[in-house]
Amino acid sequence: MSELQPLAYLYTAPVATALLRHQAQDFIVDEQLNFTPSGAGEHILLQIEKTGQNTQFVAKQLAELTQLRARDISYAGLKDRHAITRQWFCFKWPIKQALPWQEWQLEGCRILTMVRHYRKLRLGALKANKFQIRLRQVSDPQSVINRIEQVKQGVPNYYGEQRFGINGGNLSLAKQLFAGQSIADRKLRGLALSAARSYLFNQQLSARIKQGLFNQIIAGDVLQLSGTASVFKAPLVDDELNQRLDNQDLSITAVLPGMGDSMATADSLAFEQQVLAQHPELINGLIDYRLKQERRSMRIIPQHLQFAIEQQDITLSFSLPAGCFATSVLRELVRYQDCGRGNTGVQ
Repeated sequence: MSELQPLAYLYTAPVATALLRHQAQDFIVDEQLNFTPSGAGEHILLQIEKTGQNTQFVAKQLAELTQLRARDISYAGLKDRHAITRQWFCFKWPIKQALPWQEWQLEGCRILTMVRHYRKLRLGALKANKFQIRLRQVSDPQSVINRIEQVKQGVPNYYGEQRFGINGGNLSLAKQLFAGQSIADRKLRGLALSAARSYLFNQQLSARIKQGLFNQIIAGDVLQLSGTASVFKAPLVDDELNQRLDNQDLSITAVLPGMGDSMATADSLAFEQQVLAQHPELINGLIDYRLKQERRSMRIIPQHLQFAIEQQDITLSFSLPAGCFATSVLRELVRYQDCGRGNTGVQ
């Protein structure tokens, strides 16, 4: 049984059903870096298209080919294996030493681009991800098309189910970790901690939707300027702030719990505390592991959202900021069965 509870829909539950990731080419992701490679320097950037492989597996292959350690291979983000993904990998390599990258054979991959850069590629160094997604056997294509105009105005910025593992397994690991069970594997421990924070964020967001507060600023909310990481407090609610919210100039945030006092105050803080009080073991565990509080926008707005229809299939294309999940867009459009992840039910 899954650890995860159903989350609220912003536009009511969709009625149409569809198959997602029936084939790898049904889900294509293209990373967009937040910088332009310099073309010179001690670091190699490789843009790799992978099919049916996870990011760590590709990094391990690169480590073997270069005779470097796995930890010396960096990347900007983790990408699902049940897809075709174009992402960037990086490692340090002497400027005057040849690199026979064009001769490499990478399982399930092909190298698209090699370019040098003056510094290491860091996790999170992405501006956006571009998606092209084909939904197959859509039961009611017109209902999906009708909902697209709503979705263009924004959807809940939920962490997707892949963050939590199969049947919420990563969240179960977090609860075991916080109960005193050791997890030696650093990456596995990181997944557990991330799942706990993501779950708590989703619970706050779902609660705001249920109370009709998704697109309504309340006293003490912390707001984020669109396209930036800049946040500020809204001790008083006025027409100007609400207008800026409607104009998509800013969004309301929720807390990613951890050490320190919340930025929220007044009514917003009271609401936040009411939701989080239901999960003391997760809150205390994150504090014990010394994670620092952060803020995350509750709303994402798909950019350049377009669609094409072919009989019972619909192909969608859109871009999302780094760290956001395409499945959070899809769940507001259609009840999908994710064939790539082995799901038998419809989301």
